[in-house]
Amino acid sequence: MALNKTSDESILEIVVRVLEKYPLCDRCLGRLFAHLGKNLGNDERGKALKIAAIMELHKKVLKGDKEAVNVLKKILINSRIPLIELYKEMNIGVQEELPKCYICEDRLQEIINIFSELIAKRIAENKMQSFLIGVITPHNIIEKETEIIKKFQLQYWESIKREIKREIGKRVQQMTGAKADFETPQVTYIIDLTNNIVREEIRSVFIFGVYRKLGRMISQNIWIKRDGTRKYRLAIEDAIKSTLTYFKASNVVVHIAGREDADVRMLGNGRPIIIEYKNPHIYTIDLTTLNSILNSFSQWIKFDLKMTTRREAVSRIKMGSIGAYKIYRALIYSEKVLKPEELIRLEKAFEGKTVMQKTPSRILRRKSDKMRYRNVFQVKTIYVSPHVFEALIRCEGGLYVKELITGDNGRTTPNFSQVLETNLRCLMLDVLYVHEHI
Repeated sequence: MALNKTSDESILEIVVRVLEKYPLCDRCLGRLFAHLGKNLGNDERGKALKIAAIMELHKKVLKGDKEAVNVLKKILINSRIPLIELYKEMNIGVQEELPKCYICEDRLQEIINIFSELIAKRIAENKMQSFLIGVITPHNIIEKETEIIKKFQLQYWESIKREIKREIGKRVQQMTGAKADFETPQVTYIIDLTNNIVREEIRSVFIFGVYRKLGRMISQNIWIKRDGTRKYRLAIEDAIKSTLTYFKASNVVVHIAGREDADVRMLGNGRPIIIEYKNPHIYTIDLTTLNSILNSFSQWIKFDLKMTTRREAVSRIKMGSIGAYKIYRALIYSEKVLKPEELIRLEKAFEGKTVMQKTPSRILRRKSDKMRYRNVFQVKTIYVSPHVFEALIRCEGGLYVKELITGDNGRTTPNFSQVLETNLRCLMLDVLYVHEHI
């Protein structure tokens, strides 16, 4: 059923009424009936409909239908098919200038040709394997198309935007071998027909792995002080930025599961990390080469990148500390002399203990003051000397371990200093194990 208004009207009758009023190119006419017939391009469909309509009208004229004469003349002009002998028969000047397509002003085929070649060239240069096409259509074109659809109550049409996306996508695939990907394309090309430009949006590359920090006074991110100088000479971010040229990327963002202080080593199995390369122009990734570049940057930072991943993994890695645990090793100085049996008491005091922590005073300038509840699962100690002992602490992610040791002037309770009844100081701290739900 082509029309609600006159359901018994044939396709050719509708085509005649449309072309009587509007000059249309093959594509713009065919698109009005895009869902009728299979395996046809709109250009083929439109041309076939025009010829069929002209033949039907010509038959009526030859049978003496005088009303059909003027209709055929109008259709011949608006269909823009140069049937020269028929023009002569109908007394239409062969040299008469034909009107442009009412919808696209004869630009549609040129748009498809030009932007297909441009996008295919960019894909080939950047060696992209998948893409997606988007189109911004000028309002005047949409309004003209909508006008015809509403006027004739058409049901089987498709939008000019959809046709452009599909036709350019098909051609680009044929020209480059790259695949159209509607879920996770490597690059999206937005064709802005209002400004006649193409905007390229390259999907970020996300790579999951772990890093180990073998030295101290190494921050996660580059830390610039107010005077413009660096607070720490080396950062995890430094090593990662050294790989920007490998991807020909515009920038890199580091997503890390938790954070250790600059003076804390990250040992053991490493800390989970996702590296996001923005606007990369290389998508063929050799993780062996990438690991080699990262690990040659500094003897104090080591990486093990394992696989590419998706954006959704970023939120998972940042929420991974919920229900996860870490193991720390702390070398602790006691102001008073300690006996080995006191360390046993410390171990028992923190067996499955919930600790209340207000935001540590040392970071209050950067974070809001709030109460946190974190679990300490187990503590094991080694007596080193009367003033020094070592502690292995298995605890929930997000626990501030230095403050667990010192008490932070009562902001963390219970704490090691409180249980041992002395002032304690953390001399060195290492992360030995990170268990994350990624």
